[in-house]
Amino acid sequence: MIRNRRRTDEGLTGLELVILVLVLIVITIFLLAPADEEDTSVLARTFPSGLLAESMYMSGDHIQTVGNVYGFPMVSRASGKLPIVIIHEDPGRLGAVQGVVSLFMGNTGAIDMDRVQVQWNREGSSESIQRTTTRTLVCPNWTISGKYNMLPGRTADSDDWLEPNEQFELTICPSEGIRPYGRLSLTLQPDGVAVPLVIARTVPPRIQPVMNLG
Repeated sequence: MIRNRRRTDEGLTGLELVILVLVLIVITIFLLAPADEEDTSVLARTFPSGLLAESMYMSGDHIQTVGNVYGFPMVSRASGKLPIVIIHEDPGRLGAVQGVVSLFMGNTGAIDMDRVQVQWNREGSSESIQRTTTRTLVCPNWTISGKYNMLPGRTADSDDWLEPNEQFELTICPSEGIRPYGRLSLTLQPDGVAVPLVIARTVPPRIQPVMNLG
């Protein structure tokens, strides 16, 4: 009776080993199998620095504002080194906003700013704002007016991918401004599954050359 019991135990152990080996083979085949081109574009994406970004196409990178958002009157002016040209000026309205954005802390992917859709919403209407890369911002348009890196002594890459530790200053202007006390809502929608960034502000009661919108 004892000998038969030992043989049964040895048989079960061998079967478990075979099953374990088969499971490992299946897992290895699954991991090494080449993905279809369509699936690869969804799961991962390369960006100019040469790294592979598990970006918003897979886990969803999100952007946030850094610091305050500033508003400017609807008149042609220069913001730093960026000339802003407004065809139909109205000094009694807010006509441009400027703010800095970055990835959420801990995000390891990147956001292609060329694919970000910007919507300017005001009471009763909305407007899709296109991006321009010219040195002069002619309204309505938006542009990357500055690039910064949070690490001391370093600057952002020359590409337009918003990557970890980078900060991009955006300047946005519509075709029609907003009067004092009016409500402004900007929606920045990255490509993929990322949650859109919504910036909602109220125009101050008095239009000034530079307005801190908070």
